[in-house]
Amino acid sequence: MESILSLFIICCTSFIGPSMGVYENELNYCPPTPNCVSSQSWKYNVLHKSSPYVYKESREEAYKKLYEYFVKLENVNIRKETNADYIRVFYFTKVFRFPDKVEFYFEKDTNKIQVRSASVFGIWDIFHNRARIEWIRRDMGWE
Repeated sequence: MESILSLFIICCTSFIGPSMGVYENELNYCPPTPNCVSSQSWKYNVLHKSSPYVYKESREEAYKKLYEYFVKLENVNIRKETNADYIRVFYFTKVFRFPDKVEFYFEKDTNKIQVRSASVFGIWDIFHNRARIEWIRRDMGWE
């Protein structure tokens, strides 16, 4: 029993997890742990489900607005951005510098941005990734 519990803890706190990026026009899935939210992960899973952002400006303006939002924040590192349709950032906690991976995918031919936010360490994040996604939605003025 102890070995099973130890294996579970090691698996849930390791660096191994879903890859980041866009695959077949979707962000990758969330792991089964409750430290991730996504607008596309297991589309009917209540634990991980979040709504995509809906913007009213042009796609280029929305992309620029989101990119500039991250440039101004401290403890945030923009890791990748491509062709005005994908942004990947890492948030770092102030004290221990634990990273959280956050992704934004601008869907083609719609005014939606698919989102994913996941902790790199641990099993549970006290709903911080979910709150972050909603804070960004509020700050951008998007639905």
